[in-house]
Amino acid sequence: MTDDVRFELRRAFPWWTHTATPALAAHTVPVYDPKTGELLVLCDTRAYLLQTKLLTHSLLAKLNRLTDAPQVTALRLVLASTSVVVTGPAGWADKQLVEDVLLETWHDIVQDRGPLHLLAVRHLEAAGEVGDLAHRWAEAHGQPIEPVLRDARCGCLDTGVDHSHPPLTDEELAARLVTDASLVLAFIDNRALDELIADAAEHARIPVRRFTA
Repeated sequence: MTDDVRFELRRAFPWWTHTATPALAAHTVPVYDPKTGELLVLCDTRAYLLQTKLLTHSLLAKLNRLTDAPQVTALRLVLASTSVVVTGPAGWADKQLVEDVLLETWHDIVQDRGPLHLLAVRHLEAAGEVGDLAHRWAEAHGQPIEPVLRDARCGCLDTGVDHSHPPLTDEELAARLVTDASLVLAFIDNRALDELIADAAEHARIPVRRFTA
């Protein structure tokens, strides 16, 4: 969903910004259905979805007290994006395969969850060629890129190397990377870390698609 689309959806239901807190309104997008009176709320992250869920009753009450607002019968909360981990070694030869798999996955997500849904790419900065490809693909297609583990030697997210914590093992790194993901796309050649990431996802009952060179 582009910023223009988000703006238009918010403009179509301006009462949401008067009801939710500024932080919540900035990370949610309302889509009103006049036939049912239901307000679909697209939430940027699970944290904002949970926050909105906890405030559902008060938000409904506030909305329905606004005299100029249409009556809202219910809030339906969904994540605005699906987190997809992409992992693979540097020097992966078949770049077209990576792009084709990402495009196919995005189409599947949109078909299953609706045209406003996004594919959020998550990858290790050290993932090299495959990580770079996924990153560039997301930018080219207007899809979000989640904060990544910047260095395999530390446990910090998107903030550089944190030397105050002991280094993560490869197993810990793999488990951290797949936390709360919906799917893992593993491009596997000879790097053990990619196998560990795929195994960690399967252990957490997260679907994995494996591709070999």
